[in-house]
Amino acid sequence: MKLGHWMGCCLLLEVAVGVTHAQTALQKEVLKTAEASMVLTGTIDVNPDGSLHGYTIDKRERVPAEVASIVDRNVSHWTFKLSAPATDVIHTKMSLLVRAKPAGDGTYLVDVSGTSFGESDNKTGAWVSYKSRKQPAYPRDAVDARVSGTVFLVLRIGREGTVEEAVVEQVNLDRYGAKSAMESYRKMLAGASLRVAKDWTFNLPTHGNAVDNPYWEVRVPVKFFLVESGVTIADHPYGTWSPYFPGPRQSPPWLSKALLSEAPDALPGEGLHAGDSGLQLATPLGGA
Repeated sequence: MKLGHWMGCCLLLEVAVGVTHAQTALQKEVLKTAEASMVLTGTIDVNPDGSLHGYTIDKRERVPAEVASIVDRNVSHWTFKLSAPATDVIHTKMSLLVRAKPAGDGTYLVDVSGTSFGESDNKTGAWVSYKSRKQPAYPRDAVDARVSGTVFLVLRIGREGTVEEAVVEQVNLDRYGAKSAMESYRKMLAGASLRVAKDWTFNLPTHGNAVDNPYWEVRVPVKFFLVESGVTIADHPYGTWSPYFPGPRQSPPWLSKALLSEAPDALPGEGLHAGDSGLQLATPLGGA
């Protein structure tokens, strides 16, 4: 869906690129590729035959009406593939990545470009949970350059509760720079995340279907925020646009089908996420 004169989104993209009234030719080109995203959360119910039973969007009153309408038009047509026969309605959490991209004519193409289903974190003991997690150090060069972003890690956790393998799947930046500089900053944030992630430890499942697994796979967003001294760290308020420059996605060959089928940047917060192995979206994503 195209939306014209959407000033909130437009201004965010211009700030991210660093555009002024005296735009350079490079800045103008960059603005054509800059994106803005909004992650929405909720729940979804799926019938045993894979058809949609119902869904909710959290804090709907905070979501712009145009965005809520796009989500409604997308989700209402969804169908799913179930990994096993079911007799009851399947209820699970969902998160959606809504993306706005310049269409080149002063309007923005807005669509639901990513999904994630299932629980984040583990409060029931049916999946792995954090035992110890040290936060990464913010690379000094990235701080000096006022660069922030999110690193998406995928981890394989062994039966000792330690990380057997850690891979950087994607790095999204919140500010624009020259291509070589952006590659350098992505490597900085990725390296800082990997250095600490390899030493994280985890509690193993105590019950449920996954308790005897030989290993467990999870996706973890690691966020780097720049804040002023004395100001509490906070993400963008729910229901507002966040400008970003998505990095390439590189998934390891051992990653589960559940995680492969979902978008890394559709995750809310920084919790562990394993994907929902019982549900797979059968309907192609796109605008409405």
